[in-house]
Amino acid sequence: MNIGDMLAEQMDRLFSESVNRDLFIQVEAGQSATQLWNALEALGITTALVNEDLGGAGLSWADTEAALRSIGRHGSPVPLAETMLAQWALTSANIEAPAGPIAVSTQCFELAADNTISGTDRQVSWLPACEYRVATAHRGSEYFVFLLDQKQGDCQANQTIAREPSAQISLQAVTPKSIGACNLGAQGLLPHMATVRSIQIAGALEQLLALSVEYGNTREQFGRPIGKFQAIQHAIAILATQTAAAQVGGLYACRQIDANNAQRAAMIAKTRAGAAAGIGAEIAHQVFGAIGFTDEHSLHYFTRRLWQWRSEAGSEHWWAEQLGSQAIASGGDALWPSITG
Repeated sequence: MNIGDMLAEQMDRLFSESVNRDLFIQVEAGQSATQLWNALEALGITTALVNEDLGGAGLSWADTEAALRSIGRHGSPVPLAETMLAQWALTSANIEAPAGPIAVSTQCFELAADNTISGTDRQVSWLPACEYRVATAHRGSEYFVFLLDQKQGDCQANQTIAREPSAQISLQAVTPKSIGACNLGAQGLLPHMATVRSIQIAGALEQLLALSVEYGNTREQFGRPIGKFQAIQHAIAILATQTAAAQVGGLYACRQIDANNAQRAAMIAKTRAGAAAGIGAEIAHQVFGAIGFTDEHSLHYFTRRLWQWRSEAGSEHWWAEQLGSQAIASGGDALWPSITG
């Protein structure tokens, strides 16, 4: 077992003990999961992607795939994945990362000659619950990572299907708390967040699969478990294949980011995971029937997050267009080598 798997195992244990329906209700009502967050910070999980010489674990993206998937599998209602990404981005730009939860904007803002930043991001998950936020900015062909505190910028709360804190942020000639040059390019942190969401989707699909199998084995109809009916078996088999496909896509994307190819990572992973999210959520609700839509059941806490993550950091349709445009621009002769390579 490598260090990434060990980290994921620790997280699974903590989430199994801490994340439940009561915590989901608490967070969706506007309260913070402070105890869970403190436990995660104590384990050092937020700095998993930070280099060891800067106080982190020094893990690669591929090493952390299992940990990110664990966040999705348990629907952990804290901005852990966002903070892991923010810590990585800040330290990559030689900026000292603050403690506590950090929100991430995927918008690439404009950096003026006087080093002030302007622009708008219409949806930033967990923004109202975080003391700090991270984003990228460009000045011509130069790109930067910057850090803001909670008082900087104009924030307006959003309502989302996941019911977790979200807001629009608008910056007008704001001077960042810290800023550093980076090589992320015009899309900024968008591909990285798309990869994170893809992996979380894969984790949530694992949870749907486990819930559906358990329900199929215990819910009886016409004198036998519904899992014995061929139609249910067929539906669950499709759910299993979609789950596996999303997981492979996420792992592939992590390896692509490690190889400095974040855009291709996102194009492949988000396209595949987004499609799987739609199919998987539909199947799970078909298996459970009406009970899966009730507030008392846990299923909707995962399917709502699936739908939310599917829409964030570019939908599968948007990323599929990016992939198609790249394939067309490269020419027909390059298509097969790009797939097999």
